[in-house]
Amino acid sequence: MKEIEEKHFGNFRVRVTRLTVLPEGEPIFSEQATHVEIEDEAAGEFVKVTQQPGNTASAEMSSIRICPTEWPAVRHAIELLLKP
Repeated sequence: MKEIEEKHFGNFRVRVTRLTVLPEGEPIFSEQATHVEIEDEAAGEFVKVTQQPGNTASAEMSSIRICPTEWPAVRHAIELLLKP
């Protein structure tokens, strides 16, 4: 995968704040798509992970939020559970 670099244009910068992980051939609104975003609600940046629910009656996305200080522990727990 190609590294995405932040670019500056005068007083403006282009920053990637969302990536989408999904199976080949699926649209970005697929229930199999996982969106990983950087968010900030004025208390510092955190990562938010969302997925579209399978129930089409509900348009609300399901999400979890992870701050930078808790990520190592969350990643460790995930890696432990995913080990064969």
